Amino acid sequence: MKRTRVALASLCIGLAALAVQGRSVAQSEPYKVFDTRPVITEGPYLSALSDTSVSVMWMTDAPSHAKVRLHDDGNVREIEPQIDGLVPVGQRHVVTITGLAPGKRYSYEAVATRVVKLKPYWPDKGLSSSSPAATFTTFDPRQARVSFSVVTDTHEDTARIGRLMKLVDWSRTDALLHLGDAFHWLESEEQLWAKWLRPTVAAMGPGKPLLFARGNHELRGAYARQLAGYVPTPEGSYYYARALGPVHLMVLDTAEDKPDDTNVYAQLNRTAPYREEELAWLRGQVGSNGHFASAAFRVVAMHQGDWGWLPDNGAAWTALANQAGIDLLIAGHDHAFSYQPPDKVHAYHRLILGQDQLARVEATGRTLTVKVLTDKGAPVHTLTIPSRR
Repeated sequence: MKRTRVALASLCIGLAALAVQGRSVAQSEPYKVFDTRPVITEGPYLSALSDTSVSVMWMTDAPSHAKVRLHDDGNVREIEPQIDGLVPVGQRHVVTITGLAPGKRYSYEAVATRVVKLKPYWPDKGLSSSSPAATFTTFDPRQARVSFSVVTDTHEDTARIGRLMKLVDWSRTDALLHLGDAFHWLESEEQLWAKWLRPTVAAMGPGKPLLFARGNHELRGAYARQLAGYVPTPEGSYYYARALGPVHLMVLDTAEDKPDDTNVYAQLNRTAPYREEELAWLRGQVGSNGHFASAAFRVVAMHQGDWGWLPDNGAAWTALANQAGIDLLIAGHDHAFSYQPPDKVHAYHRLILGQDQLARVEATGRTLTVKVLTDKGAPVHTLTIPSRR
């Protein structure tokens, strides 16, 4: 009996050793790679470029993981995202690049590798596809001049988008700024592409950045909560600032145009505390940002020219803008052009852009000029602001 127990124990030890050895061998076995590649169906394009960072966004026809291959003076850097330790796998890809140098030209390719089946062990993989190489230049707080183009309230009218995009001098503009209400409301990814991003990106190309100020209509609909994934920012926020040489540009989110407790929102909006956070951020820009202090011009870009719905009707925001020496507030929302010079209420120029219009903003250290054109290229208004600094 004793010999039997010893023999059984030895057998168990031997089997355990074989199992451990088997796992070791199995874990070192390669995963399967199939002869299949993803197709890049949309993009890539640049979102919210700054002087030191940018987000690159694109789509593929099949689940993949992604990276950006960045070329910098002969050096190649690969940037691959991770979320909580896992590499994202999907058809929408966002790669945020940080640590860039101001005013520098870079080349990049968007790379996606097919994931055939995401099994718990040995997921099946495919091959990689890359976009053609494209170049971009980061913004520079020290650049002598800046030029950017502004549109607003395109409201899913692709013909309107086409007309406005033809007015942009892409060889001279540093960025395209959209002031919101690209949609009536958001219901699906295909709507997002077909009614705005696809025609916009086709005109803009992979080397010019898109800056976006969310409109009130972008807070509505079943897909509104996914919008940020298509207009990502390195900051992860709809409000942010950019140092554009002589211009300190602050892109704000004016959120909804009605109170949170309005019944049409069914108690699903909480914009009041969100706007308090945004106001605190804006106070920080005004109080401690070095480029804000030194820039020749201070510009606020947003959707609603009255700061959106707020409990105090925007009084705190207007007071801060006056105290901060804001030079220009440019907005949309009204679907018609209007201009108000500085007065006793607001000590800044207030320009509202119509939905069938494009504004060309150009600035040097001495002057900031805004030229507003109709979608047919006819002049509407020219505003020239001399620097007060």
